[in-house]
Amino acid sequence: MAELKDKIAIVAGGSKGIGQAIVHRLCEEGAICVVANRHAQEGSELARQLSQEGYQAIAIPTDIAKLHEVRKLVDEVVDHFGRIDILVNSAGVNVRKPAIEYSEEEWNFIVDVNLKGTFFTCLEVGKKMIAQREGAIVNIASLQSEEVLSGRAVYAATKGGVRQLTKVFAVEWAKYNVRVNAVSPAFIKTPMVEAILSHPLWEQLIVARTPMGRPGTPREVAEVVLFLASSRASYITGANILVDGGWTAGMSVDETILRL
Repeated sequence: MAELKDKIAIVAGGSKGIGQAIVHRLCEEGAICVVANRHAQEGSELARQLSQEGYQAIAIPTDIAKLHEVRKLVDEVVDHFGRIDILVNSAGVNVRKPAIEYSEEEWNFIVDVNLKGTFFTCLEVGKKMIAQREGAIVNIASLQSEEVLSGRAVYAATKGGVRQLTKVFAVEWAKYNVRVNAVSPAFIKTPMVEAILSHPLWEQLIVARTPMGRPGTPREVAEVVLFLASSRASYITGANILVDGGWTAGMSVDETILRL
């Protein structure tokens, strides 16, 4: 029997990359998925493809940086399905540059999606789950909630914030049987990371720095999200699971140089 049969799942940022893999994996386990993303055509195309494959999915265009759109999303899902069982916050943006070069507009753009958007999506969905006395939320944080790389100051700040928000919601909502966890991927072969891997030096550095010797796949992240969203994780809340091929386990700079 499918593990998530007839569960209603919202995946914010679900139209591509890690989010798309999560949508596929939840659908494979019987969930009815709502793809919520800014790009209406991408979301609709994914929902159409999934329907052709025999899965149940719909798309609702949503910019999670705008609270009124988040509220509209939640209301539409509850009106249509009667409940929300799972929320995955996978939407994220980044602008790479030295910290000293960031503009206020770039700060607002990254913070509004990654941190504000995650906060209010958790909040609005959490209200429904509290009323239901049940639910599972999984936030996609990042390796950079643990360690930082240059040129990613604002992104690292937002993902660190996502981890802390995850803990707060987990503590406050545990009494309602609403579990809130995070997953922190390292370098995963998404279109965004493929652009980095196309540079031989970066590819060599990432492979050398990762004890498993390769970047991860979106499917590998999706498997962890599935576990946390399922009843198998019924006593897990406030956790952050690293999907990093051993990156944060402690390989030294000297060891990395030797592998280069």
